[in-house]
Amino acid sequence: LYHPRKDHTVTSALRRMIGIAPTPEPDGPGFIPSALGLRLGVDKTTDYAPVDFGRTYDGPAKVLVLCTEQRYFEMTNGKLFSTGHNVTETAVPLLHLTAAGFDFDVVTPTGAPAVLEDWSAPVDDDAVMGFITQHRGRFDAPLSLADLVADGLADDSPYVAVFLPGGHGAMVGLPKNGDVGRLIRWVASTDRHLVAVCHGPAAMLATRVDDEQPHPYAGYEMCAFPDSIDRRSPSLGYLPGQLPWFQVEELQRQGLSVVNDGTKGDTYVLRKLYSGDSPRSCDELGRLAAEALLSEFVDSASPKGKGAA
Repeated sequence: LYHPRKDHTVTSALRRMIGIAPTPEPDGPGFIPSALGLRLGVDKTTDYAPVDFGRTYDGPAKVLVLCTEQRYFEMTNGKLFSTGHNVTETAVPLLHLTAAGFDFDVVTPTGAPAVLEDWSAPVDDDAVMGFITQHRGRFDAPLSLADLVADGLADDSPYVAVFLPGGHGAMVGLPKNGDVGRLIRWVASTDRHLVAVCHGPAAMLATRVDDEQPHPYAGYEMCAFPDSIDRRSPSLGYLPGQLPWFQVEELQRQGLSVVNDGTKGDTYVLRKLYSGDSPRSCDELGRLAAEALLSEFVDSASPKGKGAA
């Protein structure tokens, strides 16, 4: 005879035994990836390699790092994924940008602390772990995007680039926040740089929250984390259930095209939109963004962007 509860218990025990059951977080209501999910999806080191850019920016121009302040992402089965921003995808591009001389500020929708996926940290990568330790205070006490927008996003703002780090946390709150939408439209309309990696592009969906005009990046091609892998993730226990929506599907609905179908470390540059597919892309993505900013604000005798020294 079929006993649903008994069979479910047996299935859950089997999943735990072979390492594909999502792991309950120790001090919260959510789940982190299974043992197998962590082995397959989280590396202990990164591809980051320091670069000598041959020159360094020394001026007021900054990068604005947009982060979520929400930790939990509810799956279709009601389980909560304990997420935030991937540590590699946050730190590695910033390592290159700061090495090139560009300081950064962290901002969240209300100024509440930014959430990082501590379980995603590449624990054997001294450069990344040192960077996070050094700058943790910026993530714990970020700026408020609501205040920044209320004060006005002026043409002479020091923020010459906005960085959208990855991690499923980028899909929580940011895509439905009108201030995020206004920030992205401001970046496009003032010809600033936008850098996005993995699930970071999900924040770009916010441009349609309070504005029915076409997406400012409609027609652009870019890289992002593929929906096909997200759909398979629950089978490995990386996600504790199926996502309620998928970023590539929504980006394409708003007129953008995602060019990659895997996570090989692909990057894509189209005008001033720089994108990468996964943690594997972050080293190259950071170098590309840093070189672009150096070219505009150091190499050019008359920089076109705002906020140059």
